[in-house]
Amino acid sequence: MKHQYLVAAALAVSFISSPLVAKELVMGTGGPTGNYFGMGNDIAEYCADEVTDFDLTITNSGGSVDNLLGITNKKYALGMVQEDVLNFHAKRSPKQVNKNRIKVLSGLHEEAVHLLIPKNYKPKGNDSGGMWTKWFGGSEKKAQKFELPMLKGQTVGSWGGSMVSAQALSYFFNLNLSVVEAANNPNDTSMPLVLVGGAPYAVVDEYLKTGKWTLAELDYDQISQTAGFYSKQNVNYQIAGKVQSIETVGVRALLVGKSFRKKKRNASMIELATCIYANVADLADDPNTNPNWASVYDYLEDEGQSDWSYFPLDEDKLEDEEY
Repeated sequence: MKHQYLVAAALAVSFISSPLVAKELVMGTGGPTGNYFGMGNDIAEYCADEVTDFDLTITNSGGSVDNLLGITNKKYALGMVQEDVLNFHAKRSPKQVNKNRIKVLSGLHEEAVHLLIPKNYKPKGNDSGGMWTKWFGGSEKKAQKFELPMLKGQTVGSWGGSMVSAQALSYFFNLNLSVVEAANNPNDTSMPLVLVGGAPYAVVDEYLKTGKWTLAELDYDQISQTAGFYSKQNVNYQIAGKVQSIETVGVRALLVGKSFRKKKRNASMIELATCIYANVADLADDPNTNPNWASVYDYLEDEGQSDWSYFPLDEDKLEDEEY
C-alpha cells in the first residue's frame, strides 16, 4: 500500500514538472521533391512562430487527394489541394467536402492542363459531325481549338494527381471518359493524355519533341461557362522548331484547412492565413523560397480568393465567441 502511494506521488510530481506538449497542426503537401512540399516548408519558415498554441508540422504526402481525405479523417489539419480536385470531391461527397467543413487559407500557384493527342489517333466510335477529321486537318501554325465533347466515351491516359484532374474533366463535362494509368512513354500513341503541371512541363516537352503528338488548344471561354474554377492559361512550347503559344486552362493549388464548428477553434488557422498574406511579398522576393511564390503574390494582390469561403482576417470577430 505504501509503495502505491509513493508511485502515485512520483507520477504527480513528474506531471507537474514536465513541460506541456504543444498540439500539432499537420500540413499535408506532396512528394519530398515537389512544389507543394517546398512551399509548405517556406510557410513554416515564415509563419510557424506566428501560430499560437500549436506546432506547425509539414509532412510530405500523396498530394491533393491524400491531403483532402486526410483533412476529412483527421490525419491532417490542413493541406494543399488543386481546385478542380476540391470541387470534384465536393460534388461527389458533399457531406464531407463542403464550404462549412473546409475553408481556404490561401490561394497558391496555378498549373496548366495539357491535353496531348497522338497524331495517328483514331477516336473510338463515330466521329460525330466530322469534328475529329476537321480538327486533325488544321494547320500546325494555327490549330483549331479542341472541343471537349470530342473526347466523349474515349479512353485517356494519365498518372499521379493528373488522373483526378482527368476524372474531374470527365465529370464536369459529362464526357464518360475511361481514365487509365499510363506509363511515361512518348512512343505509346494509343490514346490521348491529360497531364497537369507547371508550364513548361518537362514531360510534355519530351512528348512534343518526338513529333508524334499534338498539344490541343482548349477554349477557356467555353470551358469556364461550365466550370468557373478553371482559369485562362497560355503555355509556350517549341513545336516543329518554333516556339508556339497554346491556349489552355489552368487549375490553382489551394491551401485549405478543416473548419471547426466553434469559431474560436479556428483562431490558429486565421493566424496562419494572416501571416501568409502579410509575408507573401517577402516569400516572392526571397531567393531561397520556391519560385512559384511570385505568381502567388500576383494572384493575391489582383484577385484574392476562390469562391470557397475564406477564413476572416479580422481576429477581433472571434473575441466574443465561446471557445
